[in-house]
Amino acid sequence: MNNNNSLVFFIDDKLGGVSSLNYNLIKKIPEGVRPLVIHTDNVQDTMTRAGIDYPGCDQLYFKTDHFEHRMLALKRLHSMVPQQVGALVLNYGTEMTMLDHFPVKQTTYQLIHDNYNLNLAKKYGHVVDVFICHNTYIQEQLHQIFPNRKNDVYYLPHGIEIPKKTRKSGEANKPLRLLFLGRMNPSKGIFDLPVIDDMLQKNGVKVEWGCVGSGPELEALKKIWQPDYVSYFSPETNAEVMDLIVGYDVFVLPTKFEGSPVSLLETMGTGLVPVISKLPGGIMDVVDSNIGFTPDVDDNSSFAQAIIKLNNDRELLEKLSVNCRNRIEEKFNLSETAKRYHDLFSKFSELYKVKHLHKKRTGFRLDHPLIPASLTGFIRKKLLR
Repeated sequence: MNNNNSLVFFIDDKLGGVSSLNYNLIKKIPEGVRPLVIHTDNVQDTMTRAGIDYPGCDQLYFKTDHFEHRMLALKRLHSMVPQQVGALVLNYGTEMTMLDHFPVKQTTYQLIHDNYNLNLAKKYGHVVDVFICHNTYIQEQLHQIFPNRKNDVYYLPHGIEIPKKTRKSGEANKPLRLLFLGRMNPSKGIFDLPVIDDMLQKNGVKVEWGCVGSGPELEALKKIWQPDYVSYFSPETNAEVMDLIVGYDVFVLPTKFEGSPVSLLETMGTGLVPVISKLPGGIMDVVDSNIGFTPDVDDNSSFAQAIIKLNNDRELLEKLSVNCRNRIEEKFNLSETAKRYHDLFSKFSELYKVKHLHKKRTGFRLDHPLIPASLTGFIRKKLLR
């Protein structure tokens, strides 16, 4: 692949694993390639922004809002796409909707992170040349959705930079150090944390909690759970996050919905033992009995029992900690995993397919192509005042 933005990433400005995965891929861009990152952002979205500046890239910023005529917004986004062959890397619905209405010259690669992206694949698979999934559950789902396109589906686990720092073993008579790392919203199980902690306290288990992350429900969690052994952190950089992680022993994530959490790999890479919800996908590809514990979703009692077991058996904790670090080094080293992605991106010429746009309806009645954009904006602003 040559220069001149022949590799283009669409990345929504949201804090989370999708931004982290794309950032890691971009860090490992092959020599001589200068990608273009198109940041997408609905300014009225309440999710925490990632605010990432991607190294070694040209960057464009596509902002829209609830008032703008949907078709005009998609047309603006299309105007940012270079008029040349290459690879487009897709993550969210905005760019896939645009591709269904406006043709491009590039080969399209959809990253399938979770069920949200699976639903996008079902709807807009006709504008996708290559589907990339990073766990076996998603791979199986794609094979069922597209039984005649199995050759278009690639299973490529993502990875992380191997952390230079690792956790230091805690003393057996000291409190077990527990870490939550993730977006502060109910889908991550943040309101299960006080419930699990209450069970630990009733069993006489001394612990220290660190809760790392930001999000809409952070203050609500603090109001109901702020004993003196719980600390909250909202670091601004990944380096700060990694410095915090090494001060803990166990990664606790009672999540309800997950693809392949980057936080799982990052914490394991420093030697933290995971106690994480049993969900199909990346979690079950990574975590087995030699690595950690996978209680069922919403089974807070089993979460507590796993933590109690690690507290009472510090030799087991240390054994699993070493296994975690080794697993990341062997299978999830970013230098190796990113190379596989970029090798696939470089094959854009041979993977390109002629696409037939369906131009599926998008937005609402006011977004109809025959309605002037100025009228749509005027009416919406009047209605939302």
